[in-house]
Amino acid sequence: MDRILNNKWSIRIIALLLAAILFTSVNASNKDTTSFSTTASSDTEVIENVPVKVYYDKTNLYISGVPETVTVTISGPRSIVQSAKAQQDFTVYADLKNASIGTQEVKLQVKDISDRLKVKVDPASVNVNVQEKVTKKFSVDVELSKSVIADGYQAGTPVIDPKKVSITGAKDTIKQIAYVKATLEDDGKHKSEFTDKATVSVFDSNLNKLDVEVSPQEIEVTVPVEKVGKSVPVKIKQEGTPESDIEISSMTPDKSEVVVVGDDAVLDKIKEIEIPIDVTKIKADTVKEVTVPVPNGAKSVQPTTIEVKIKTIKKSEANSESNTSEDKKDTDSNKTATDDSGDSDTDSKVSKSFSNMQVYMSGLKNTLDAQMITPANGKVSVTITGEKKTVDRIAVKDLSVIANLSKGKAGELRVPLELNGLPDNVAYVINPTSADFIITEKEAQNTVPSKNT
Repeated sequence: MDRILNNKWSIRIIALLLAAILFTSVNASNKDTTSFSTTASSDTEVIENVPVKVYYDKTNLYISGVPETVTVTISGPRSIVQSAKAQQDFTVYADLKNASIGTQEVKLQVKDISDRLKVKVDPASVNVNVQEKVTKKFSVDVELSKSVIADGYQAGTPVIDPKKVSITGAKDTIKQIAYVKATLEDDGKHKSEFTDKATVSVFDSNLNKLDVEVSPQEIEVTVPVEKVGKSVPVKIKQEGTPESDIEISSMTPDKSEVVVVGDDAVLDKIKEIEIPIDVTKIKADTVKEVTVPVPNGAKSVQPTTIEVKIKTIKKSEANSESNTSEDKKDTDSNKTATDDSGDSDTDSKVSKSFSNMQVYMSGLKNTLDAQMITPANGKVSVTITGEKKTVDRIAVKDLSVIANLSKGKAGELRVPLELNGLPDNVAYVINPTSADFIITEKEAQNTVPSKNT
């Protein structure tokens, strides 16, 4: 042993071994400490609603399919994670600078974030549609909600500024445009001309809203308003006598009132309109269409004609009923008392008339213009018939008269009028039953940006 200890090479070897053992021990301890420290200070955070930027040729291309926001999950050292979450100075983006026309999958990327963090984007990639960018100018149709104009008044032709708007979008989307509408939804019940702002919306032929840019987004609409006239009752007067064996049992007009248009001084003097009905050639129940006379001093009446339902009875039957009426008097009185407590009124059919109802156009392609020829003032009268309890609940504000112009093309067109807003068990008659239009094509100004070279 002494010999080994006295040998300098032996001492050196022993020292080297001890140093190696000590180094290994210290290094292992440091690794354990570092591992523990790293594990203890790591963190994970989920950041929602992170905006997505898209880099592309905005002059010539239109991009759709990229979400506005995404969810980002970041993991790493606690201090860096918390700093990134608090500042959110990183950017999620889709790089489409070299994209080609068509549908393609694009990976969402993140920049301006520490490389010591692990980053996960949800969704990681998206399917985008890259199309040629197109801008066209379209005329705007204005629609008024029912509450805009007060009862007894009507809207004239709206004046809009500007008359046309520029619509920008993908080429395929622009081709789908069928309607460009601005709707005034105001409860003002106006009685005089007014001006308001309306937002422009763009739809396809199925009234699906299209993803396009509209400039300007809002237009100014000026609506003239005028009083429509005075409603007065109709009085039917029988003239002449029917065939010798026939008697007239009743004459019922399909409109109980008509609207007289004129100066206020004239209208104040008009209490009713008497309409004579010649019954000399009546042989059985019938319906006659008669002209409504315009009172002296008035400008017009609406409707211009009405239908009168004439019911007849043979004189022999009338006499027979007269002879037996006294015998049944007491019985009928008892029945009346019983009927009054029953449901006879509930089941009876009644009619209600609405005059001066505006005809609304629907379905006209945006490349066409339509001018209503008849009725000249664009208004009709409507009579509805059904169970009393149902009819009594129906008001004019619930109904709209529609002329469907979806099949229209340049030229003259006659379409039947439809009434919307009625329950299924209520019948209706519109007078007149159809409307005539002249349809013309309108020019659209096209602007297609040129590609940069």
